[in-house]
Amino acid sequence: MPQSALIYRVLVASPSDCVHERKAIPEVISLWNALNSLQTAAILEPVLWETHARPELGERPQAIVNKQIVQRCDLLVGAFWTKLGTHTGQAESGTAEEIEEFRTANKPVLLYFSNAPVILDSVDEDQYRRLREYREKMKREGIVFNYESIAEFRELLLRHLTATIGEVHTGTLVGPPAPATETAHESDEYRAIRIFKSNFAAFLRRLSAEWSSERDSEPYSADEGRSIMRSARAEVLNFKSQVVSDPDGQLTTALDEALKRIRQLERHEIMIDGGISWAEFWAIGDSVIDALQSVDAALEKV
Repeated sequence: MPQSALIYRVLVASPSDCVHERKAIPEVISLWNALNSLQTAAILEPVLWETHARPELGERPQAIVNKQIVQRCDLLVGAFWTKLGTHTGQAESGTAEEIEEFRTANKPVLLYFSNAPVILDSVDEDQYRRLREYREKMKREGIVFNYESIAEFRELLLRHLTATIGEVHTGTLVGPPAPATETAHESDEYRAIRIFKSNFAAFLRRLSAEWSSERDSEPYSADEGRSIMRSARAEVLNFKSQVVSDPDGQLTTALDEALKRIRQLERHEIMIDGGISWAEFWAIGDSVIDALQSVDAALEKV
């Protein structure tokens, strides 16, 4: 059934050394859309200069980029690793100028700095010094996040995107119309809780079916099981990011326990030990389902 939606253009801003981040950000945005677009009637579009800019002369390059794409975006995701970038004539770098454009326009900026290891001999000392100074400046002027790996960056970004869109999207939770049996004057808060419960219950049913089907199929490897739980981790993180009120902490605790067990499963090694570690792998997966069922039980009390 067709559905109207608002499109939010997300500018991907970073120096050239953040190759993995520039790949990860559109992937996280795609995941966010898959998890949230139907319920929120919002769609995020990743915007990169290499895909959205076009040839034009008459002004300095960054001014053209600003006019063509930066000023038309609604949210900026910025990432830095070892360099700040080249001075534009107006700002420390193109990325820094784009961030200032957003700040001036009072648009959301999600800013991240990588702590991933680097070979110092391969780093431009002047660039690294300028980046450190810029990071300290940004830390004094707001909240920025550090990350140790691309995996951690993905988790942070998914959570932060959900919270940010929840604030800026005026049509939040304007998905499919409520059944006629429900009150026409249902509050936004009650409707959000109802949709959250429905979405989580559907997720849990799907995960339980996928996991038990794989576990009981006598598989030759654990690869598919890991893949199932890896996808589940992203969805659990997304659900956790939507929890805005949890007075007794029961819901958050249950979600954290599920995430803890998923990570335990991802780290679990299968060894030649007579099937002991193999059985433990599937038992850990079963415990993930148990933890998520505790989440479902906690939701019944909300």
